[in-house]
Amino acid sequence: MERPKINYPCEWSYQIIGTDEKELKEAAVKILGNNRYKICLSNKSRGGKYVSLCITMIVASEEHRNRVYISLSEHPAVKIMF
Repeated sequence: MERPKINYPCEWSYQIIGTDEKELKEAAVKILGNNRYKICLSNKSRGGKYVSLCITMIVASEEHRNRVYISLSEHPAVKIMF
């Protein structure tokens, strides 16, 4: 399969899932720094144990997109990411 062509800069969304909404937001703020982004609550599990946030931002390049992905996914507050 051929990789899709992505024209940069472009808007990109990341979905992060964890157990504490405040910790997830703090992780995003720390990692994203001065980048412009939007964070919104995406979903909560039925039992309330898990919460997911959607982060939308402009990424300048594939390297930038991947760097943000890796940084978010390696943060201890983030349990699952896509």
